[in-house]
Amino acid sequence: MLYTREITDPEIIQFIILYTLNNTDKDPEYSDLITLVMDNCNVSFPDFQIALVHLEETGHVYSHMEGKNICRYGITEKGANAIKYFRTSVPIYIREPIDESIKQLYIEERRKNAVQSGIMPVRKDEYGFECILRDDDKTEMLRLYMYAGSRDEAEKLAKYFKAHPEKIYGDILSAFKDADKEDDEE
Repeated sequence: MLYTREITDPEIIQFIILYTLNNTDKDPEYSDLITLVMDNCNVSFPDFQIALVHLEETGHVYSHMEGKNICRYGITEKGANAIKYFRTSVPIYIREPIDESIKQLYIEERRKNAVQSGIMPVRKDEYGFECILRDDDKTEMLRLYMYAGSRDEAEKLAKYFKAHPEKIYGDILSAFKDADKEDDEE
């Protein structure tokens, strides 16, 4: 628990829950939602539960069952709109640890989806490929689209990017560093 002063204000607790749900990658399980909120701020379980039930009753949050035993919570459009305006009601010293906890909760899934590539038709019998590289915070580090000619060539290049994203990213950075040297020479 990073924030040790007990939070008892029902509105702030609701904003914390909305903030958390708004920033998760997918609807978290109930137990994960409890962990994300209660491990990062001092909220009693009864206060947390009352706030969550109230948010669901007012249409800011929804719940759904996944299988027989897993209950997930998500934020509605109404809840997302509310947290846009009241985001700053959740102090930064609570937002930052929650964000870090969310990142850690979904880190493996984010890493699995960090490298993407695929082919796209350009004209009849002509193809290009697109590659995307993201970091652990889902920041897009690289998006590259190139014309490849044939479908086979596009598939080969997309597959190569998927296998060697660090090398390609490094080579592109090196190419731009060479541009700095050229500017210095002029």
